[in-house]
Amino acid sequence: MAEPIKLYESLFILYKCNLNISNLLKLIVDKIHQENANEEEAMLLAQYLQMESVSFLVEFKENLYQYSENDFKQRVGDIQKITKPIVNRINKWKDLNKYRNNIIAHPWRDSGKFVVPDSQKYSVPSSWLEITVLGHYIKYIWAMIRAEFNNEIIGSLNYISKTYPNNDPVKVDFSNLNKDQVNMAIEVDSIRKELGRNYYLKVMQFEFSE
Repeated sequence: MAEPIKLYESLFILYKCNLNISNLLKLIVDKIHQENANEEEAMLLAQYLQMESVSFLVEFKENLYQYSENDFKQRVGDIQKITKPIVNRINKWKDLNKYRNNIIAHPWRDSGKFVVPDSQKYSVPSSWLEITVLGHYIKYIWAMIRAEFNNEIIGSLNYISKTYPNNDPVKVDFSNLNKDQVNMAIEVDSIRKELGRNYYLKVMQFEFSE
């Protein structure tokens, strides 16, 4: 039997999302429990966690069944039924997708209108506890997927490792970077003067080691 490539691809996406969510949870806990808690950094991580959670749920609820080979659709349908109680609890946050689209992935606009990330307006996790609970719900779903598709997940990781391009890093010549930074500032300064503005652009100069 041929390798179930479409199933492998979907399982890998779910694996990637769950791995990112697990790592983000650890980082968030560190940020909010350290001596000088940095809630701004933790909030950025929390938004990334919500974005990965939405990606996971779309892949799990829609793409996994749609794209998997026919031989696996029954098992996919079964695991979706098994995890429905978990998904139902996630669904209590009715605006996860909308919040991701309007606030996290796009610049605070809804159909062109300016919006603010008001937790009273959006039904999304609004406390560190809820963020943590959301992350664990995703982990619970993944645990069930892994229990059902353990062999296929191993096959998926092997498949991706063979097909993922293993190219050497692209070599980029930065020898003129500092000069170009200065030239850019000069261009900006020239336009600024033409428009009668009294501020200026300050640019970085980079130091490179051999």
